[in-house]
Amino acid sequence: MEIIQSILGFFIAIGILVTFHEYGHFYVARFFNVKVLNFSIGFGRNIYTKKPKNSDTVYSIGIIPLGGYVKMLESSEFDSSSNDLTESNFKKSDLQYCFDKQSVYKRFLIVAAGPIFNLILAVIFFTFVHFAGITGMKPVVDSINLSSETSVANNSNYNGFEIYQVNNKETMRWQDVRMQVLDNVLNKQNIILSLKNNIGERKTLAIDIKDSSLLEQKGDILNNIGIIAKKPEFPPVIGTVQKDTPAYLSGLEPGDKILTINDKTIDKWSEWINIIQENPNNILQLNILRDAENINLILVPSSKDNGVNSIGYAGVSPNMEVVDEYRVIVKYPFIESVTNAVSLTYYYSILTFKMIFKLFFGEANLNNLSGPLSIAEFSGKSLSMGFVYFAYLLAILSISLGVLNLLPIPVLDGGHLLYYTFEIIFGRPVPEKIQLIGQQLGIVILFSIMIIAFYNDILRIL
Repeated sequence: MEIIQSILGFFIAIGILVTFHEYGHFYVARFFNVKVLNFSIGFGRNIYTKKPKNSDTVYSIGIIPLGGYVKMLESSEFDSSSNDLTESNFKKSDLQYCFDKQSVYKRFLIVAAGPIFNLILAVIFFTFVHFAGITGMKPVVDSINLSSETSVANNSNYNGFEIYQVNNKETMRWQDVRMQVLDNVLNKQNIILSLKNNIGERKTLAIDIKDSSLLEQKGDILNNIGIIAKKPEFPPVIGTVQKDTPAYLSGLEPGDKILTINDKTIDKWSEWINIIQENPNNILQLNILRDAENINLILVPSSKDNGVNSIGYAGVSPNMEVVDEYRVIVKYPFIESVTNAVSLTYYYSILTFKMIFKLFFGEANLNNLSGPLSIAEFSGKSLSMGFVYFAYLLAILSISLGVLNLLPIPVLDGGHLLYYTFEIIFGRPVPEKIQLIGQQLGIVILFSIMIIAFYNDILRIL
C-alpha cells in the first residue's frame, strides 16, 4: 500500500510541477506570438496525443514522467530550397513567429518563464497552506548536547523548554527551527536560541558554528548540532485497533489500558510495543483495564519483516490525545497568508541557491542529495497526511525545480539565460561551437547529479 501511495504521490507531484513549468514557457511564447508546435509532459513514447482544431500545437503525454518540453517553431526547420517547412505546412511568412527570430529580450523572458512559474506556483501552494492551516509539532526540547563542532556561551538543562525564536525570528514548528538554523549555518553565523517553558521561565543559548563542518555531516542538522526534540510519552492506552490483526482477534478494543504482559507491569506505550516486537508468534498474556474492570486476554503477535529481521506485530496505535499538548496549528488570514507565502518562497529560494553552491564546492555532504525515489517516498507520506501537507511539499519541490533550472548549466534554462545575457552585453550570440561544448558539459554535470541522487536513494532503501 505504501509503495502504491508513493508511486501515486510521485506521479501527481511531478505532473503538477512539470506541467506548470512548461506552461510558463508556453504562455509567454504565445504572448509574444511565437508558434508552439508541441507541448509535452514526459518523455518517450506518447500515451496521449491531441491537436485541437484551428491550433498549431500538439499536446502530448510521454510514458516517462521525468520532465517535459515545449517545442517552438525555429527557422532552422525551413528548407532553403522551398517555401515550405520540411515537416509541416507553415510558410516562410511564418518566420516572424519563429522563436529564434525574436529579440534576445523576448527569448530571455520565454526561457525564464518556466522557473518563474514554478516560484509563482510555490506562492500559490504556500498561500493555501497558511490560509487553510497546517499542523506541526511545537519545538519542545528534550536535551541540547552540543557536538564537538560547536561551542556554547551558556548551557544548562533545557528539558521541556520550547524554542520560540532563532536569532530573533519566530519559530512555531520544528520545521521553522530547522530552516532558521540551516540558514545561519549556511551564512556561518552564530545561532541564538530563545527558549521558554510552560511556567514562564526563559533562557538564551548561544551556539558558535562559524568554524564547524556541520554541512559536511550526514543526516538532520539539528541532531548533528545536538538539539534533540522531545517526543511525547504515550500511556499504554489503545487508540485504534486495525481489523483482522492479532490485536483485533485477541479482543483488544480502543480505550483499553494495558496493565501487565506476562505479569510484567507496563507503564508506558514504548514498553508494550517493545515486548510485542520482541515476541513474534509467541503467546502473550495480557491484563487490561476496560471500563474499571480487569480483563485477561491472550495475544499472539504476528511476524513482520522490517528489512533487518522479523519483529512482532499487533496492529494497534496509541491514544493520540497526549500529542495535543505538543501540537500547534499555523494559520493566517488570507492577505497575511499571501505576504507570508511570498516571503517564504523568497527565503526558500535563497536557501536553496546557497545549499546548491555549498554542494558544488564540496562544503556540504553529497549524501544529503535526494533523487526521484526519495521524492516518491516523501510524496506518498505527505499525500497520506492530507492535502495541506502535500501542498506544502509541492511548494518546496516547486522552488527546488525553479531554482535548479535557473542554474547557469547548459541544457538547463539557466544555461540559455547565460547565453542570452552574453548576447545582450556583447551584441552577438555565443558561438555555436561553444554552445555545443557547453551542452555536452551540461549533460555530463546533470548525469553525474542524477547518478549521485539515485545512489543515495538506493542506499537509503537498503
